[in-house]
Amino acid sequence: MQYRHIVERWFSEVFTKGDVHTLKEITAPDLNVHVPNHTFKGQEDFIADFMGWFRSVFVDDEWVIEDYFESGEKTAVRYTGHMTYKGGWLDIPSTDQRVTETGLMILRFEEGRIQELWCEMSDLHVLDQLRPLQSKGVNT
Repeated sequence: MQYRHIVERWFSEVFTKGDVHTLKEITAPDLNVHVPNHTFKGQEDFIADFMGWFRSVFVDDEWVIEDYFESGEKTAVRYTGHMTYKGGWLDIPSTDQRVTETGLMILRFEEGRIQELWCEMSDLHVLDQLRPLQSKGVNT
């Protein structure tokens, strides 16, 4: 369990608090983050193009590591996150609704830092939670 404390910091400090200093401490400068349909190349690209957006759209995060596996220089994590939607995603208005995201991450480490990260998350499930009730066939 050599890297678990780093993964816990990823969720508790980087994602929950948006702490860019921690991100720079626990990741390699040339970090690569792969998410569906996009790759962020380098810490600065990830900070500029993702972190600012995410922290403005979702707040009051609570993350739970459901499963953690480690083999050599790689870890796999199954996680659940609960957060409040503040607007700014696909022009969907906010009513401060709480949403839940689940996902899987694989992290590859070099010299004790995250070098590469692959993430598959439940964006469609989050989107479904944000759809207006009338579009779900509920009479309001």
